[in-house]
Amino acid sequence: MKNYKKGEKAFTLIELFAVITIIAVLAAIRLPALAASEHNAQKVNCINNLKQIGIAFHVWEGANGDKYPMQVPASQGGSQDYLQHCNNNSDHSLTTDLSLSPGETFMVMSNQLSSPSVLHCPADTSPGRNVAAKWSYGSVLGFGSFNGVGNVPAQASTRSSISYFVGADATEADPQSIVSGDGNIGSCAGNAAAAATAYWASGTTTTKQIDSTAFAASPYWGWTANDLHQKTGNLLIADGSVQSLTETGLRTQLNMATNSVAYPAINFIF
Repeated sequence: MKNYKKGEKAFTLIELFAVITIIAVLAAIRLPALAASEHNAQKVNCINNLKQIGIAFHVWEGANGDKYPMQVPASQGGSQDYLQHCNNNSDHSLTTDLSLSPGETFMVMSNQLSSPSVLHCPADTSPGRNVAAKWSYGSVLGFGSFNGVGNVPAQASTRSSISYFVGADATEADPQSIVSGDGNIGSCAGNAAAAATAYWASGTTTTKQIDSTAFAASPYWGWTANDLHQKTGNLLIADGSVQSLTETGLRTQLNMATNSVAYPAINFIF
């Protein structure tokens, strides 16, 4: 133990508590800023993922008659058979089809995608998400493997690692159509509200149709409040851009996506 000489002063207990309190206050002030910084970094990574996915779509359709995989039959190497498409009627909430496998859209583009890991948003910590296995396409999909002959594989019971939905009716001919985007979209009660639960939380692959007239009444579509980017999200547009949008921006972009197809179908991946 150190012996203090005359004139030297040691910290008193009160002074020590004061220092600890100051440090705790400074940490409390700094932690939210650090959390916000982490969320921003995850959002930037997610945007970069969607940009890479957009490049894959562009390269793929350039080699396949200027069509996205969603418009090409599985017998010709596309994913048309694995998706529900617009039926152009008043049924804007399609029934769940357990034979759907929209993740096959990404599977057929495996040669164009830089890595299967780009299909997983770094902020996606949804329950049951198969994150550990995201480095192989079979595990990423959570579905049966692509067979290329038009036979739709049965949907697996385990969650895939894909964080993004597929716009089944998107075409390059309509630059405002929505090709893909963050999957944490659900219905909410008001125009400014966030969704409480994402459509993908149903436990099965689910398809919803965008109807511009539906945004004038309840329920609205919105980003979920607690998933991925908290009340904001990203969309991949057919013009090649990735839009980072608030709740209001999401609904505006959804409306714009109905310009050429009245009720485009969005396939959410479980």
